[in-house]
Amino acid sequence: MTSVSRGFGEIRAAVGFLRGLPPFLARRPSVPETRDRLETQLATRASAFAQILQRAVFDYPRSPYAKLLTSAKIGQRDATVMLAQSGVEGTLERLHDAGVFVSLEEFKGLAPIRRAGLDLVVTASDFDNPLSARQYEARTGGSVGAARKVYVGLDLLDHESSYHAGFWSATSADTRPFALWLPAPPGAVGIKNALIRAKLGQRVDRWFSQNRPGDASPRHGIFARATQVAVAALGAHIPTPEYTPATDALRVAQWLATVRSPGAPGVLVTTPSSAVRTCAAALDSALNVSGSLFVMVGEPYTESKAETIRSAGCGGASHYAMVEAGMIGLACLAPSVSDDVHLVSDKVATIQREWPVGTSGSRVPALFHTTLLPASPKVMLNVESGDCSTLEERDCGCGVLPNAFRRHLHTIRSYEKLTSEGMHFLGTDLLGLLEQVLPARFGGRSTDYQLMEREVGGLTRVNLVVSPSIARVDADEVVRITLDYLRQRGVGQRLMAEVWATSGTLQVVREVPHVTAAAKLPPLRKVLG
Repeated sequence: MTSVSRGFGEIRAAVGFLRGLPPFLARRPSVPETRDRLETQLATRASAFAQILQRAVFDYPRSPYAKLLTSAKIGQRDATVMLAQSGVEGTLERLHDAGVFVSLEEFKGLAPIRRAGLDLVVTASDFDNPLSARQYEARTGGSVGAARKVYVGLDLLDHESSYHAGFWSATSADTRPFALWLPAPPGAVGIKNALIRAKLGQRVDRWFSQNRPGDASPRHGIFARATQVAVAALGAHIPTPEYTPATDALRVAQWLATVRSPGAPGVLVTTPSSAVRTCAAALDSALNVSGSLFVMVGEPYTESKAETIRSAGCGGASHYAMVEAGMIGLACLAPSVSDDVHLVSDKVATIQREWPVGTSGSRVPALFHTTLLPASPKVMLNVESGDCSTLEERDCGCGVLPNAFRRHLHTIRSYEKLTSEGMHFLGTDLLGLLEQVLPARFGGRSTDYQLMEREVGGLTRVNLVVSPSIARVDADEVVRITLDYLRQRGVGQRLMAEVWATSGTLQVVREVPHVTAAAKLPPLRKVLG
């Protein structure tokens, strides 16, 4: 496709998006209506899955999944029989065991799909959903590889507004002062949240943005402004994004302190790292932000982060989502652990399968997701997310979703790894080091530390990044404590730590930990080249 044809396609998508805004905003459903909608969708998910398989896979020869299914000798009739016998998740497990799945690298177009008798070169766009309206162009966060383009349609936002309606009602956030601290377009999450609030007749009072709108892409700045004007003409409101980098958390904390009232303290939608920065700024400046609610997306919400938020007298709740699928898990308000979410099983089916990581034989209970709605921007059929988690069924009674939504995830962690000298450590091994051990010994918070893998002179080195705000840090002591921590993780980890120690792999770097364009602070960062 030429740049000219891509340009015309993007213009058509943007025009279609702006034309779709009036009907999108025209109807504001009540919470009971949204609950009825979700119950109906959940009850018909098997037929929805069957239709996706037929229309976007079996009847769509360009689909990589069609080739995977052919390679596995599974036809449409076979899939229908599986659904009748095993249900949605059971069918997905059987398909996975037959080789019908896609790894995260394959889904990103960074590796060919290789199965017995199949060697298929793919690009990320091969997984675009042919059934969805290609309207709003967004970018993924880029925490794993390069940021990728994804088109999001208003039909998907219309459906997801049903989740938000119940959640905002249950937390009284539909009437409280409300702000975003999320990137402006081409970031996806901020504009999606603003539009859903507009649809529900709920205000966004401030939009703090970690990027300058239009700097990275002037056309996205123009698009954002056009959306703002169109929404205003329809009687709703989206505020102008205000440039607020990660280092300016005090500004956000001051807003929360200003709007705070006994009955209706503010609500901030942001990433967990940005929430920690805001609470730390409030504590350091003796600002009273107690009662504020942080609703978080985009990265793991760990107990250490939750403790910082609680120490400021605030509450926290974290959703689980991918730009390619939208909402996957809605925060539970009666959580068993801090990051407990309800799986939104009406639109995404999730299974777990043991997944190898690295070459040492380590395996994790990896999550694989499948989209069930025609409105999803990507077709996902057993796509590895790069995350592992505890999956359970329980009746929590929190009321944000109908009672039939019983599947929960918690302790959601990336299993990305650092690899050097043939050794690797999983991200799950390293969170405790970054969030508890190092802050306890040297001070600061979890946002002051990060591990970074980079190539220097042809050799892979691992840098332990320590923020300059941490005073009087002995680099040798940091390395010693880090290697001692890793040695205690197990026999294999002890061997890896010894190899790293003798090879001088681990080095301390004093700089501000890197925050991605999507305002995420990944605990592990890989620098290519």
